[in-house]
Amino acid sequence: MQRLWQIMAVVLLMIFAIHRHLVLRAPIGVENYFQRIRIAANDAPWQIEGWIGQDVPMPVQALNTLQPDVVVSRRYTNVETGSVAGVLLVHCVDAHQMVGHFPSRCYPAQGWHLDDLLPRDWNVGNIELHCNEFHFSKNDLDAAGSIVVINCMLRPGGAVLRDMNALSRSVVGAYGPRMGAGQLQIYFDTSVPREQRDAAVTSLVTGFTPALRAILEISPKNAIATDVNANSSRVATPVVLVRP
Repeated sequence: MQRLWQIMAVVLLMIFAIHRHLVLRAPIGVENYFQRIRIAANDAPWQIEGWIGQDVPMPVQALNTLQPDVVVSRRYTNVETGSVAGVLLVHCVDAHQMVGHFPSRCYPAQGWHLDDLLPRDWNVGNIELHCNEFHFSKNDLDAAGSIVVINCMLRPGGAVLRDMNALSRSVVGAYGPRMGAGQLQIYFDTSVPREQRDAAVTSLVTGFTPALRAILEISPKNAIATDVNANSSRVATPVVLVRP
């Protein structure tokens, strides 16, 4: 009987090892998919309708936490209204890397207090954005203020997810963690009225639509079949300048 239990234990360990290998290995051809994301992010425009963008610094801590494959971070100013909006688009080749960097964690870690959290949805270019809208404030003598952060997670197969719980559930199945994940964040000072913020989200997301589609529109079949070698000469390291 003891011999039987030993054999069963070995078999179970082998099954576990095989399952872990299948879950954690990078799918065949996934690098082509990641390459398409890099190309699209690299082409993200600095001018979107009436908005003019410039890169902003990226904290080293955020880089170390995310270990991102792609990050584009810009501050856009509307030349007509003077309103300012920040845009952060980040992609990691392993979905688990997102765990340490999302608004409800990284902003409070820097002294911001969460005042309100609202579910918000947009439809831009036939992309359904299921977002959370965070309202943060800080009362420090050196850095008082308040901000609004609109955030969503992006997964292959067209999944736009509202929070980290949904992201965690999404890694079970065909699109495992090694297919990566993206995060879109648009942030404003609370002095910008809500109607202006909503209009800005629509305008700015329009400019980033090709990059969003590159993350969202993928299947295991075309991850294998699509070849981007012809476009490889266009790839440059995106400017990775982030507000956390």
